[in-house]
Amino acid sequence: MRCFIRISVVVLLSFTFLRTNSVFAQEKNIAVKFNTGMSFSKPGDDLGKVADKGRAMQLFAAVETSYHQNFSKNTKFGMKGAVVLSQEWANFLASDRSTELKISVPSVALRVYPISFNGSLEEGLEQILPKGLPFLIEVPVWIGVYSIFNSLHFDYGVGAGKILETAYIDEVNFQDETVKRTMRYSGWGLQPQIYQSESSKWTVNAVFDFGKYKWTNAAGGTSSFKRNHVGFGFQYNF
Repeated sequence: MRCFIRISVVVLLSFTFLRTNSVFAQEKNIAVKFNTGMSFSKPGDDLGKVADKGRAMQLFAAVETSYHQNFSKNTKFGMKGAVVLSQEWANFLASDRSTELKISVPSVALRVYPISFNGSLEEGLEQILPKGLPFLIEVPVWIGVYSIFNSLHFDYGVGAGKILETAYIDEVNFQDETVKRTMRYSGWGLQPQIYQSESSKWTVNAVFDFGKYKWTNAAGGTSSFKRNHVGFGFQYNF
């Protein structure tokens, strides 16, 4: 709950700041996005040797503030950089099913969209989609371009992980243990647009993100878990 409150505060502060500085925001091509949905995780490395998947679906939430930079003054095409604040949860079971691991990871990441267009999605697609292709070729080409346009991104960041190991079976006498680890994160994903207002200010997107958290254990080994996100988001373009 505290994490959701923090994220909501970030959204409100970002919106208020950019709203009161609308001229600056328009010149700098700034946008704020909020994503949420379900996260699916799998343990790896040393953790994968002693734990299996637990409760498959966990919630995630993320706030993103981005900046679009045109390649030149004569085009709206460019690339976009962003800072992403997110909250991640994961759940794993010990191989013998005696205990479970409850993981919470607030994190910050840098995100890059290598192909970005500052304006109407339809206008941008019209400029890059090839013309005169046979229908059977045109459809997969259109789907491929649509999937990466203003959508494909790469992330790198760091998280403050909190790992709680607690009894999974009531009969097991286990004293709860909590450890904290600094987790490195890298990932990529697609967030294709599914709606855009006529003014191009508001957009709604789907979320298909893939990534991995990795950290060093107390004994010097390496543990990790992969996570996949499926969800939706909305963005306001200033």
